[in-house]
Amino acid sequence: MGESFVARRMANELGENWKKSFLDFNATASYAASLGQVHKAKLQNGDIVACKLQYPNMQSAVNADLNQFKIVLNLFEKYNKAIKTKKIFLEIKDRLVEEIDYVNEIKNIRIFEKIFKFDKSVNIPKIYKNYSTKRLITMSWLEGQSLEDVIKYSKNKKEFSERIATNIFNTWYIPFYKFCVIHGDPHFGNYTFKKNGDINLFDFGCVRFFSIKFVKAVLDLYYALEKKDEDLTIEAYKTWG
Repeated sequence: MGESFVARRMANELGENWKKSFLDFNATASYAASLGQVHKAKLQNGDIVACKLQYPNMQSAVNADLNQFKIVLNLFEKYNKAIKTKKIFLEIKDRLVEEIDYVNEIKNIRIFEKIFKFDKSVNIPKIYKNYSTKRLITMSWLEGQSLEDVIKYSKNKKEFSERIATNIFNTWYIPFYKFCVIHGDPHFGNYTFKKNGDINLFDFGCVRFFSIKFVKAVLDLYYALEKKDEDLTIEAYKTWG
């Protein structure tokens, strides 16, 4: 979205006097993705924030994509009758509908805040509720570097790489194993690193919640494979349905 268009979108979300909320607002996007773009700004209290602004008419775009996707899945099922695609379609539909609801994403961010409340190695952005809507999330700006850059400039690359690997693992699997929730979009654009290896986690639109029974089956399968326990392997798959 161009600068004038961004101004109109911000006015739609925060009202005509939206600029009065900011000391500074960069109308050029710092980052852009499939559903929206991020603008760096400074609030009146001096806090540096990221304003994640959704593109217009995303509901219509998602519905059109889902209709096309359904046609593709139906063709695939005719070709390979062993795979039933109805549940695949419903799963992807549910996640996409959730992703364009920024109120839902704010809820997810707050869940991850609580999960990592006492873990300083994982940074979750703080939400500014008064400057957020169903299509705009204003959150704290977390400075960080890409994985490649942070490792490139580290002194002890082996030890530092191991620390980063541990942080990446904990960021995704502590929520899953202990709280039955997982960040479903772990690509390189959704996390950066501090110079000490701490991780900044972004984009909580695609978050999946599981039953305790399901997560137990994941752990059972892990131990079954580790111990070569065929009975436990079968039991784990049965639990998944």
